[in-house]
Amino acid sequence: MSAAPDRTLVLIHGWGFSRTIWEPVVAALGGLPVVLAELPGHGGCPNGERLADVHDAARALHGQLPAGIRQPVWAGWSLGGLVALAAAEQWQGPQRLALICATPRFTAAPGWPCALDPAALASFGDELERDRAALERRFAALCAQGGHAPARLRRQLLGLMAGRPATDPGLRAGLAALAQADLRRVWAGLDAPVWAWLADDDPLVPGGVASGLAALRPDARLHAVPGGHVSWWEDAAGVAGFLREVMA
Repeated sequence: MSAAPDRTLVLIHGWGFSRTIWEPVVAALGGLPVVLAELPGHGGCPNGERLADVHDAARALHGQLPAGIRQPVWAGWSLGGLVALAAAEQWQGPQRLALICATPRFTAAPGWPCALDPAALASFGDELERDRAALERRFAALCAQGGHAPARLRRQLLGLMAGRPATDPGLRAGLAALAQADLRRVWAGLDAPVWAWLADDDPLVPGGVASGLAALRPDARLHAVPGGHVSWWEDAAGVAGFLREVMA
C-alpha cells in the first residue's frame, strides 16, 4: 500500500526518549517521507519547560517542520500522542492523526477509567527529584513489560535514553503534561481521519482505553496487538504497515 505523494509522516517520540527510538520504524518504512520531531527538553531540543503545556510543545514542534509540508500525518507515541493531538488541533489544512500506545488523557477521571492512577504519576515526579537513574530504570521496566524478552528490552531502552538524555526540566515538564493534559475534546472533534495502535498488555495505556476512544470517535480505526508499551518498537515491520495504511 503506497502513501499519497503529498503526505508527510511526522513521528513524535515519548517521555524520556528522543527521535532515535524511531530508527527501526523509519528503516521499515522504506523511504516514505518522514520528519522526526524532538520534544522540548529531549534529544538536544532546548526549553524543556515548554513541554508542560502540550499546546506550547505543539507550537515548538510546528517550528521544526520543513517548509512545504502540505499534509502532515501526525503519529505520536505515549506522551508524543498528546503533542500530536495538540499539533493537529493547530494545523490549518488536510491532515491525519495516529496515536501509538497513547491516549488523549493519561490519568483516570470520571467517565475515563482505563487510565493511570494520578498518584502513580505523582510518584514518578517524586522519584525524579530523588533518584533520576532509579526512575529511568523503573520506567524502562514498565515500557518493557509485555515484551518478547523484557529484560533485554529494558536494557535496550535504557541505552536509548542514555544515548540522547533528556534534561531534568524536560522530564519534569513531561510528567506535568501527562498528569494534566486532557485532549479528549480534540480526539472527538478533529476534522481529520484518526487511527490508534494499542497494546493489550500495556501498563501505561491500558488496552481497555479502546472502548473510550471508540465512544468518543466512532469512525476511529483502532488496531490492537499483543504486547506492551513498546510493542511497536519490537515489531517495526508491523507498525510500519500500520503507518502505511494511515498514509495511504
